[in-house]
Amino acid sequence: MSLKKDLTIIFVSFYSKNIIEKPINQIDKSIPIIVVENSRDKNLKTKLEKKYSNVKVLIPEKNTGNGGGINYGLKSVNTKYVLYLDIDVNLTSSTIDVLYNHANKLDNFFILGPSVNNFEYKEEFYLKKNIFPNIHSMNFITGCALFFKKDVLDLVGFFDEKIFLYYEENDIYLRGLKKKFNIFLIDNAKIDHLGNQSTDIINSEDVEINRNWHLMWSTFYFHKKHYGLIKAYEKTIFKFFSAIIKLIFFSITFNKIKQKIYLARISGIINAMIGRDSWFRTNTKNIIDN
Repeated sequence: MSLKKDLTIIFVSFYSKNIIEKPINQIDKSIPIIVVENSRDKNLKTKLEKKYSNVKVLIPEKNTGNGGGINYGLKSVNTKYVLYLDIDVNLTSSTIDVLYNHANKLDNFFILGPSVNNFEYKEEFYLKKNIFPNIHSMNFITGCALFFKKDVLDLVGFFDEKIFLYYEENDIYLRGLKKKFNIFLIDNAKIDHLGNQSTDIINSEDVEINRNWHLMWSTFYFHKKHYGLIKAYEKTIFKFFSAIIKLIFFSITFNKIKQKIYLARISGIINAMIGRDSWFRTNTKNIIDN
């Protein structure tokens, strides 16, 4: 067994040209890396592939979201294991080795997750604590770092590309658990996750509108897919009427940004309710500083 032969690492980049090299430089140069460049920056592809011999940059025809980007990278992977990392994850010197060593010892898993410093692992996330020493069986882990066993992932299926943003991890976790495969949290594999720092786009009104639209759409879609229509309405109907009230309030107080955000939430829920695809996209031409 050899780490450099058994593992491929995937990053999904979206307007991340100023920060993508930091996570790349955390990885041993013998381990192949795939960067899926969802903002379709061909100059970034040329730069990274010229500078890093272990990096291959893939440019999809269109941005299909984070889950879709991971899928695009997975189609090019032939190794036994795959590690997906958010760009704003910081590894320790031993994180990857610890995950790899556990992967070679544990049976019947499809995802291993490192322990994220300062992340609150709620009781309902655990199926069974300390199923092995410092290893826990989980129904939920944060999706910023996911170590997949590739042949099991092929059986479970890749990320649902109908989901553009939010709940894509919940969906794949649930599908794997239904097929009786395990998700393990590995306490001894440590990472930091900065959160919302995977892109050069900072504090953009358009990004916030995009997030709110997709959070509402995905909340309804996920619960309808796995738990039925009634549960989907239960999860979103209060949010729907709350958004209407807040839209009226912010219209009266002339807060245009808040108006757009709550209008986006209403639109996301309505589009999910009527069965429309998650079509909404950030207007990047207004927010990118070239």
